[in-house]
Amino acid sequence: MLDIIKQAVAQSAEENKIPFVSFGVTDGETSLCEGQYGGFDGQSLSGDHIFRIASMTKPVVTVAALQLVEAGKLSLDQPMKEILPALGALKLARRNDDAIDFVPPETDITLHHLLTHTSGFGYSFHADVLAQLEAEGKTAPLASDNDDFLNAPILFEPGTNWEYGIGLDWVGKIIEAVTGDDLNAYVSGQIFAPLGMKHSSFNAAELGVARVVPLNLRNGEDGSMTDASALMPPVTKPPFLGGGGILSNVADYLVFMRLLLNRGMGPNGRVLGEAYADMMLTNQIGDLEVPLQPSTNALLVDENEWFPGITKRWSYGLLINEADTQGRRRAHSAAWSGLYCTYFFIDPTSQIGGTVMMQMLPCYNPASKAVFAAFEEALYQQL
Repeated sequence: MLDIIKQAVAQSAEENKIPFVSFGVTDGETSLCEGQYGGFDGQSLSGDHIFRIASMTKPVVTVAALQLVEAGKLSLDQPMKEILPALGALKLARRNDDAIDFVPPETDITLHHLLTHTSGFGYSFHADVLAQLEAEGKTAPLASDNDDFLNAPILFEPGTNWEYGIGLDWVGKIIEAVTGDDLNAYVSGQIFAPLGMKHSSFNAAELGVARVVPLNLRNGEDGSMTDASALMPPVTKPPFLGGGGILSNVADYLVFMRLLLNRGMGPNGRVLGEAYADMMLTNQIGDLEVPLQPSTNALLVDENEWFPGITKRWSYGLLINEADTQGRRRAHSAAWSGLYCTYFFIDPTSQIGGTVMMQMLPCYNPASKAVFAAFEEALYQQL
């Protein structure tokens, strides 16, 4: 399996001028293969290197929140202003010709809303209203080392639409408020340690900053790369961000993926109740759909829709495709990605999962998606 997948990844990476790729496959019991291609700064990429996994943090923090629901410390339908009063003081932004008006929302934001991206929060690189507010200096840009960007309005009444956004960063704050721990301490103690994930943390200093791979900016015209690590420096102190702050590697993330394939059971005992783990693998947004995601910032993200023509839903934490894909994952698989072109999926029907980690902007650039597709297609050709 490894040789065939590695050949497919290497060929696609070379064709698309991707300098380095780490990848791996797991079933419900163990990692089936792991491999690397390429390198940087005169060294070969190894399995020991650490990646900024960005929004692949969100499913981990979702597990943390559901642990607290299971323990009775949070409720999915509880207004979160009861935990964080700031969530009760938010405004809803509405476009009025060239201006933007602000009104109080009529609906309280719940944990359910935050975990399903139906709270109304968005990202400025997807939503034009937020991009305008950021350009006018009225809201702060996304950052890795501060949380000023949380002071943003919502875009619609909670529960009425789906918009990918900063809701999980708020969930991180809720976890800290409820437990009294910082997010890294809670997740490390309740998820990473029980799973044996020794190479994952919100704090780069715990892993070794020198192990963190460089972040590149890809030129879409010629595929050339420019080091852009200074844009998102490794974080070594709070605030730790629930929407995108974890650093990890393929070997560790495969362990987390097995937790979901095994419906909350870890290698040393249960980490999350089966009923709650199932909520991460099934539609939680009713008839709402996950649409094409536009781009308002070509530096950070390309326009993207996963598997056009197939209905996509959202669970607690993950994208769900409702039909089989051509040559790739089966119906009702769960997946997501990170801003720096890290991608993963788990396919409960096939009892398989895979992840590919690169490290560049913009997210969803065609070259990165081609490598991910080559990886996944090579895997399914062997099943």
